[in-house]
Amino acid sequence: MSISRLIHFAGNTVRFSADHERLLAAVDMHFKNCLGEDGPIISEYKITTLGETDFSVSLNGSDLFSKINFDQLLWHLMQDSITQLNGTSTTELIFHAAALAHDDNGLILCGQSGSGKSSLTAWLAANGLQYLTDEVIALPIHGGEISGFCRSIILKRGSAFIWQRWLADTTSDGFLQFNDGTAWIAPTLLNASAVRGGVRPRVIIFPRYIAGAEFQTQRLTSAETLFQLLQCLVNARNFPDHGMSAAKQLARQVSAFRLTYSDIETATQWIKQTTAE
Repeated sequence: MSISRLIHFAGNTVRFSADHERLLAAVDMHFKNCLGEDGPIISEYKITTLGETDFSVSLNGSDLFSKINFDQLLWHLMQDSITQLNGTSTTELIFHAAALAHDDNGLILCGQSGSGKSSLTAWLAANGLQYLTDEVIALPIHGGEISGFCRSIILKRGSAFIWQRWLADTTSDGFLQFNDGTAWIAPTLLNASAVRGGVRPRVIIFPRYIAGAEFQTQRLTSAETLFQLLQCLVNARNFPDHGMSAAKQLARQVSAFRLTYSDIETATQWIKQTTAE
């Protein structure tokens, strides 16, 4: 018997339908804060079990994957559903960025894959900040609070030092490690009160991790901030002005910095102090 799960973000919803208990348990854990319907269902994924270890997936009635294993299935559902939700929103700007909150001050870590934002996000959450997302944020087109796709934090094998430092027990259901060394970590394992729905943005940081690099920060002008933000804007094509007005307003209302670092402790201390000021 197929059972459905609804996943929402930025005013839209996707549906997963499956009959595999382990898969449904993983979805319930690692999409926990995104479950439920919030807006129209834009995509429907049907997962069919093939034997004991393989699965097929269809998207809106068309075959997406014909034979993949459990790890591949979870990974593709996570990534493809985000892509579907990101690209459809017409009410909110979607940025490729992590977000946290320090009291009522919103912190955005904006950058592409490899910039170190997920590692920083996990470390900051473990140091008491509240978690919105490590992947994409949504900003209403008319401004206001940002929200995030509040999935589990995804850390690659090179960031194993984070869970080795902060998790006393990796046998918890909230910790899932894949064969390639990637781990999904429920944010509440790092901070029991980590999850937050929305916050007004106050600081934007564009991080760049470089092994052995000296710690450096650079204050950005509003124009420089806007330029950097537009590089991370996912759904610009959905707006008549390509999201320029809302992005410009965001750039004007925050303090923004470029950050280069190699030591995550030093970066964390500076980020917490900067966000609290």
